[in-house]
Amino acid sequence: MTKNLTLPSGKTAIIKEGKGKDLLQAQLKAKTSEEIPYALIAELCEFEGQSLVYEDILEMDLSDVLALQAEISGKFLQSQTAKA
Repeated sequence: MTKNLTLPSGKTAIIKEGKGKDLLQAQLKAKTSEEIPYALIAELCEFEGQSLVYEDILEMDLSDVLALQAEISGKFLQSQTAKA
């Protein structure tokens, strides 16, 4: 399942449901462990109809990146709560 999200900048993002392979790809593409969350955003999101690489995510407005991180981490937290 995907989710459409309007970012604070007004741009739109489509966030797909993640799988383990998406996390693995993000881990392989990130240069350091600190970059994994940004690489995961790049793996899971499409922006204005375009896919981006994680270096592009690093150049995005901070408010957009924080909104995306919150959305992706919120999905993880919701799935953990549902299991409890």
